[in-house]
Amino acid sequence: MKTNLFFFSATGNSLMVSKDIAAKLDGTQIFSIPRVIHQEIDLDADNIGLVFPVFYLGMPRIIVDFINKLNLNNPKYLFAICTYGGFFGGTLSQAQKLLKKKGLTLNAGFSIQMPGNYVVKYGAISTEKQNELFVKEKQKVETIVKMIRNQQENEIERNNFFINGLGNLAYKVVSPKFPTLDHNFNVNEKCNHCNLCEKVCPVQNIKMNNGTPTWQGNCEHCLACIQWCPQEAIQYRNQTLNRKRYQCPEVLVKELYHCSLP
Repeated sequence: MKTNLFFFSATGNSLMVSKDIAAKLDGTQIFSIPRVIHQEIDLDADNIGLVFPVFYLGMPRIIVDFINKLNLNNPKYLFAICTYGGFFGGTLSQAQKLLKKKGLTLNAGFSIQMPGNYVVKYGAISTEKQNELFVKEKQKVETIVKMIRNQQENEIERNNFFINGLGNLAYKVVSPKFPTLDHNFNVNEKCNHCNLCEKVCPVQNIKMNNGTPTWQGNCEHCLACIQWCPQEAIQYRNQTLNRKRYQCPEVLVKELYHCSLP
C-alpha cells in the first residue's frame, strides 16, 4: 500500500511527525508542501495525508492553498494531522469542510501536541517538557499508523464547543492580516548575512538586500526566520528579545529548506 504524505513545517514539529509515520508505515513517501505546491502534485497513492501546524487555531494559508490545488479523480483514503502547542480548536473541521467543497472526504483527522513555538508570545519550554511531549508523540503515531494501515474511518478530532468557537473567531480576525505582519520584523547588528532565513521561508517572502533580509509583504507568519536564525538577529518588534528559540531536535534545518538557494 502506497502512502503519500504532504507536510508543512516551520520549526520541524510536523516534519518530525511525518518522518515518524514514514518510518513505521511501509510504502510512505513524504513531500514538502512548499516545494511541490507550484508543481504537479503526485496523488498516485492509496493514502493521501496532510501534516501541518496550527496557526491561530486554524490552518496555515499555505495548507488552504494546497487543498484548493488538489485534483483527485478517484476516491482516496484521506487523513490529516495537525500539530499544536496549546489548543487546536476546529482546525481539522476546517480542513474537512474545505475538502468537502471539492467533493472529497476527510476519512480521519488527528491532533498531536508538540512543543509550542509561537515566540511572539512565549519562549521555548524546557528540554524536559519537550521530551515528555515527544514520548507522547511516538505513542500517538503508533495509533495513527495502525488506523492508516487499515484505512480506518475516524471521527475528526476537535476541542470543545467553546474553544472551537473562540478559535474560529480568532482565526477569521487574525489570519487575513498574516501576509503583512512581516512589517513587524527587524534585524539587528548580530546578523552575519548567512541568508538562512531566506532558505527556510516557505513562501519565499524574504529577499536579501545587500546581505540583509527584507520581507516582501506575503508572510505566512510561521516565524521560521526567527526560530532558525543562528545569531538570533531577527526580532518581532521587541517582543522576542531574550526569548528562547525553538527548533525541533529531531530535524535538521536543511530538511526545511524550501528553495534551492546556494
